[in-house]
Amino acid sequence: MYNSVATPVRPLPGPLDHRTFKRVSVDLGRCTICDTGKAAYHSREARASICQGCYARLVREGNAREGVR
Repeated sequence: MYNSVATPVRPLPGPLDHRTFKRVSVDLGRCTICDTGKAAYHSREARASICQGCYARLVREGNAREGVR
């Protein structure tokens, strides 16, 4: 059964690289990470589709690792 309450799910840092994700305009279903948002980015390498919120988190974490503010 679908859980209507969003639970905070954070992906492990490192396994997903935001640079491999491309924005898509077709309907890919729900986000692979949080399963609540509509998938807006897809990575063939990671075989994952993620929403804008999870993509933004990946970019922030990637920038923090590289020292970008």
